Amino acid sequence: MRTPVIGITGYHVLGEEGYGGSFRGVPGQGFSVVGHDYINAVRRVGGIPLGVPVGEIDSAREVLQALDGLILSGGEDIDPSLYGARPDLRCWTLTPERDRFELALIEEALRQQKPLLAVCRGMQLLNVYFGGSLYLDLADCSNKVLSHQFSRAPRWYKAHKVRLLSPVLSELYQTDEIETNSYHHQAVKEVGNGMQVAAVAEDGIIEGLLHPDHPQLLAIQWHPEMMSVQLEEGLIPFRWLMDRCKQAAGTGETADSKDIGG
Repeated sequence: MRTPVIGITGYHVLGEEGYGGSFRGVPGQGFSVVGHDYINAVRRVGGIPLGVPVGEIDSAREVLQALDGLILSGGEDIDPSLYGARPDLRCWTLTPERDRFELALIEEALRQQKPLLAVCRGMQLLNVYFGGSLYLDLADCSNKVLSHQFSRAPRWYKAHKVRLLSPVLSELYQTDEIETNSYHHQAVKEVGNGMQVAAVAEDGIIEGLLHPDHPQLLAIQWHPEMMSVQLEEGLIPFRWLMDRCKQAAGTGETADSKDIGG
């Protein structure tokens, strides 16, 4: 069997913002940026990582045909108009082009039944795809919430506890409660049609989603790729993705049967 190819979406940096600062290049250049943490996590579980830049919506079908699995990565805020809201000054960068292309990727992943791991923004976009909505900012929650945009520690730092409500996640992690990092100021509000809450934080914020009609989907709010730079448990969702890819290809080999390295 050939090595599974895993597509990874990334930041969509426009030409007018891509010059100077931490980016290299010349004025007017834009960038498609995939984090090394995602790339390294996929490599460590035995896959071939492949960056997927924002493209034309009608190319999504061929993109998914070339992939064995897909990771919808974290990044910019999702356009509030996609879930019936309007932006305000609490919104961070919006990239409507990325939103619409990744929605097309979701559509094709479902149609082609390709395994899909959705991380942070990816989970939020998947929820929107199924008709759900988001809190524009966690300050909109009626209950007092934890600091979910915790950036005053290493990116792998465990900021809060997450209760695993689904057997899928509790079996993956071999426990009903874990601790995770946290890097988001928006969150799932109304759950999308058919989706089930699979995990919640200590304050009730939704941290995981599954869809019983689409077992090839796993959506989580935390960033396992960042955790994996220091903690082996960060690789668990990526092993799940690789196992799904291998099952779809008709082989019994799983990511756990390989030496995933450190």
